[in-house]
Formats: sequence, structure tokens, C-alpha cells
Amino acid sequence: MVLVAVLFFVLLSSATIATFLSRATVDGFSAVNRDDAARAEALARGGVRLAIAALLADRVLESQEQFEVDSPLDGWAQLAAVPFELPDGGLLRVRVEDAGTKLNLNSLFSEGEPRDEATEIFLGEFLTKVIDEIPVRPEHKLYDVEALAQNLIDWVDADDVRISGGAEDEYYQAQQPPYRAANLPLLSVDELRLIQGFDAQLVNALVPYVDVQPIVNADGVNPNTAPDWVLALLYHGVAGARRLADEDTVRRILDIREQKGILCADEASNPACTPLREAIEGEVFPPPTFHSRVFRVTAEARYREVRRTVEAVVDRSDAKSPAVLSFRVR
Repeated sequence: MVLVAVLFFVLLSSATIATFLSRATVDGFSAVNRDDAARAEALARGGVRLAIAALLADRVLESQEQFEVDSPLDGWAQLAAVPFELPDGGLLRVRVEDAGTKLNLNSLFSEGEPRDEATEIFLGEFLTKVIDEIPVRPEHKLYDVEALAQNLIDWVDADDVRISGGAEDEYYQAQQPPYRAANLPLLSVDELRLIQGFDAQLVNALVPYVDVQPIVNADGVNPNTAPDWVLALLYHGVAGARRLADEDTVRRILDIREQKGILCADEASNPACTPLREAIEGEVFPPPTFHSRVFRVTAEARYREVRRTVEAVVDRSDAKSPAVLSFRVR
């Protein structure tokens, strides 16, 4: 009986010790992960500060050279080329994009009205292109493109009357909960989900193409930095006969960039520039931009298995006090 009792207490003690060791191990890993997470977030936040410093340095250089053009040759654009490896095992990657790498939907409007009569036509052609590229069966993307274009314009323009007639808020007031058309510039791409006809599938398809920053005084696409799928949105030609850029036009622009050339409005700004008119015919709508004040910064940091990413939108208009317009940690 004594032997059985001893064995019982030995087994009980062993189980207790095993449970304690297991919990101690888990707590130890949790503490390490918490520490790594804190270090990764701090490193990512530092990456944003590094990007801001690079943007301000570029602004100073532009002022000295009196040549304001943003291109992949700029220092801030080179940050993505090489990751930063820290002696303590941390790894930081920083990517900076100017606002012109995407189409700013707010650039289609001016003072609460469509920029000109081309706005609705352009939106129709743009939305048709995006919808055609959605990788689902045709019966799953039956959108009324004309209605979508008009609904977007009605959402942003200053009046409360639909282009097609009637009150803009009739549809929105019937929703649960009811709301009203913004009649203001778009504040985010996700805001499109509130507009009649724009469902999650369509908005997700638009994300690689569009943005809304800067919200005011917005310009069009920067042909020096935009990817090929955004360059295909350059709507060019003469009034009444404009069209989206075809593959040959996009290729000409990319060829100039691959030869480390810089596209400008004209050669007067710098003799080393290639005028945009040599790559694309006619005027571009909305007017393209070659110099940005707003940039998107993505800083990703890693310690062991823990990653933290900071996404920020930075306005460098004021060199003494650059403004962080949005900031998100994930």
C-alpha cells in the first residue's frame, strides 16, 4: 500500500511538473513573439520615417536643380531595390509610390463638377475595360456601365439631382440603414461600395487601378511611374475622338523608361526629357502629372517569424512639416 501511494504521488508530481514546463515553454515563446512583434513594429515605423527623409531630400534636390519630375530614378523610388538587414536579425523593406502610379478618381472632377464632358465617356470606357478583365463567367459580371458612370458622378458632384433625372438620394434612403450621396470628393476607394451598382467584386477589381489621394487639387496618371495596366488608362486624342492607350502606345512609354529616359510635358523643362507627345498622340484626359506631393509608403519589417507592416500616405508639400494623411499597422 505504501508503494502504491508513493507511485501515485510520483505520477501526480510528474504530471504537475510536465504541465508547468509546458506552460512555461508556451509563455516563453509568447514573450519572445511579443518582443519580436514590438521590435518589428518599431522597425516598420522607422521605415516610414526613412521614406519621409528620402522624399524631403528629393524635394531639396529638385529645388536645387529646378527640375520637378518624379521617376523611378529618384532616391525614394530606389528604396525598394535593396532590403535593409540589421545586425540583430531584423529585416526591413520599404516601398514608396507617388500618387501618379494610379488613376486618382478625384482628378475627374473640378470644384464639385465633372472636369469636362469627357468624364462620363472616359468612365464608361474605363469601367468596361476593368469589367471585361474580371476573371469570372460573363453571366456573373452583368453591369450597366452607363449607369455606373453616372452614379459615380452623381455621388461626387455638388448637386442632388441624378444625371438621368430624379433625386440622387432616392436609392440610398431606401437602404438599411439609410444614407445620402456624399456630394464631396471620394475619401477612400472603399467608399465606392456605397455607390449604387458598385458591389464588392467590382470594387476589388478597381483597386489595382485607382486611388483617391490627393483628395483636392488632384492630377492624373504619372507616365514615368505608373505600371503598364495603369498606363493603359491614358485617355488621349482630340476632343470627341479620344481613346484608351493601346498596347503599342504603352510599349513606347515603357521603352523610354527602360532606357532610363524621363517623360515630361515638353522639352522646355529639361533638354534631357522626352516630351510625352512623342509617345502618345493628342491630349491626355485627365491631364497627366509629372510631379507629386502625395506618396504611399509601405514599410514591412520582420524579426524571426513575426512580421509587421505599416502603410502610410504622406504629403510632402511642407518640407518643414510633412503631413501623414493616413497610417495603418497590420
